[in-house]
Amino acid sequence: MSKYLLEIGVEEFPSAYINSTKKQLEEKFKKLIEENKLSVEEIKVESTPRRFAILLDGLEENKSNELISVKGPSKKIAYDNEGNPSKALLGFLRGQKAEVSDVIIKDFKGEEYIYVEKKEESLSIKEVLQKNVYDLVKSLNFPRSMRWGGRSIRFARPIRYFLSLLDDEILEFDAEGIKVSNTTKGHRVLGKSEILVEKIENYIELLRENYVILSYKERREIILRGLNRYAKEIGGKFLKDEDLLEEVINIVEYPTVLMGELDQEYLKLPKEVIVTPMKDHQRYFPIVDDNEKLMPYFLLVRNGDDFAKENVINGNKKVLTARLEDAKFFYDIDNNKKLEDYVEELNRLTFFEGLGSVYQKTERLISLSKNYLDEFKLGEDVSDNLLRAAYLSKADLVTKMVIEFTELQGIMGRIYATNSGENSQVANAIEEAYKPRSSEDSLPKSVAGIVLSIADKIDTIAGLYIIENYVTGSQDPFGLRRSAIGVINIIADNKIDVDLKDLIKDALFVYTEKNEISFDYDKTLEKIVEFFIDRLKNMLIDKGYRYDFVNAVLATGETNILSVIEKVKSVEEFVEKENSEEILNYFTRINNFTKDFENTEVNVEILDQGLEKQYYDLIENLDCEKYLSQKLYTKALEEIASTMDLGNEYLDNTMIMVEDEQLKNNRLALLNKLATNISRIFNIKDLVK
Repeated sequence: MSKYLLEIGVEEFPSAYINSTKKQLEEKFKKLIEENKLSVEEIKVESTPRRFAILLDGLEENKSNELISVKGPSKKIAYDNEGNPSKALLGFLRGQKAEVSDVIIKDFKGEEYIYVEKKEESLSIKEVLQKNVYDLVKSLNFPRSMRWGGRSIRFARPIRYFLSLLDDEILEFDAEGIKVSNTTKGHRVLGKSEILVEKIENYIELLRENYVILSYKERREIILRGLNRYAKEIGGKFLKDEDLLEEVINIVEYPTVLMGELDQEYLKLPKEVIVTPMKDHQRYFPIVDDNEKLMPYFLLVRNGDDFAKENVINGNKKVLTARLEDAKFFYDIDNNKKLEDYVEELNRLTFFEGLGSVYQKTERLISLSKNYLDEFKLGEDVSDNLLRAAYLSKADLVTKMVIEFTELQGIMGRIYATNSGENSQVANAIEEAYKPRSSEDSLPKSVAGIVLSIADKIDTIAGLYIIENYVTGSQDPFGLRRSAIGVINIIADNKIDVDLKDLIKDALFVYTEKNEISFDYDKTLEKIVEFFIDRLKNMLIDKGYRYDFVNAVLATGETNILSVIEKVKSVEEFVEKENSEEILNYFTRINNFTKDFENTEVNVEILDQGLEKQYYDLIENLDCEKYLSQKLYTKALEEIASTMDLGNEYLDNTMIMVEDEQLKNNRLALLNKLATNISRIFNIKDLVK
């Protein structure tokens, strides 16, 4: 068995791209091996900010003895009138390296053709890799990429070299002049600029000797061990943040954790004002005590060893101190005015080109929040606090603190509202309007926060779609996908029984009312609904529901989020029943008759008084409507299924499509009573059997 090692040496890679690039590399190498009928025991992909390493261990060539049939010319062309091989046959045999004795005659679409059977040829491991590695690297996708050096390849950062070893021998390939060899590079400062790798098994240790820890897992363990050790020494714990931890792991090759101390004076600032510069700007980890109160220390991860660590700590402390001095200055200046005094200044802040000012957005939020509060029926009258929060919700955007630290929008709104004497419900709702900020963030909890968050997000999505700033492919610069997912999660979590389409209509109406914008209403509504439904579809599939269940429910045109979720659950529950296949066949029989029929009015007087009347009476006594109105969709399906035995008997013994038009339509209407209720839950044609 063979081993192949490929290292792609790059300039400092964006940390946000690293994990997705590793995943692509693993998937693409797996596909390459499968397509070329090779086998491999393990595909391992590791990375640092300056390299991607792919190890294919246990590589084997195709050992299959499988024969393939190759079709040639028809028999009548392959032989002349005397039965001798024609030029066409001889040419075909020459191309297949076969003899006349190898010919097999088979029927193909009613005519006899020449075939030969031969062992399937496959490339060697070396040939497969030489031919495909560079193209595979070229096929990697990134949110943003670049070209350099006149080459055709586009990559997130320039590739400076390839290390390519097959069984310890250099495996060369054409890389448009990029060096392909058996050398790698160590740490930019501490390691050698050129390291000879003579054996694949020595590769990881050679990197370690040159201050590169290749393993993501090992770097993570080193960092966590250091963070926990220093925090424990002072009786605290580091403030956990998985996103920050992952980013730091992906920007260092040789991590060393260090701890610095802060001036106690800065702890008088709100916690968020200290934590944001630490984490978002400097990539430091704050330390808190058992009560989650900040301690005057910070943890940093150095890309290197602990040489001259005091200088490193002091240098980082100076940078952080300067940041916190700025924050203290902004905080003091901002607090010279009440939060409401900033609202008028929103007139000079543009929301989006063509959508007016942020002050106009504030006016829309007040109207929209009032409408939504009435529609949501959340059982708590918070209208005064909600409208006050909506009025103040964007005021912090013009404060000096938020202009400098944009991540604090909403958070500073809550802090400044509290400092201005607003009650806690108003202050908290201002912050909650931005929740969830990420997939890991919590959802708003208060009624005012729930309503304002939904209103804010739908207003933004509606506005950008009005000016045709659609989300396309991987491009979503304004985070509309995150906003839509937030809306869906808030509605689902709080079981808000409301039609999504109605919420969007409200938002579009408020735009026409407050901004007097003209746009294609129907087209915009359709596109926004489609955008939300796509998010809901992906979320349900990600939760583990079968894609055809989700598609079958969405095919009904349902836009009530709670109803969609409950219907998908019910279809799954129903299909898992023991006799579900038999029931679904019955539903399909009904659907096949009624698919182009709409009427459900049955003329009782012309019903056959035997089996047909019994079937009608059974259908009329079903409680489907009650269960559908209560969103008890499984019970509704069970009600319909209870007609199966009599229904199949009726269909087996009754001609539906008779010549008598009145009788035919009456029988179709009878079946359509059931079909209509089925189609209110799911479209049976979309189920995969």
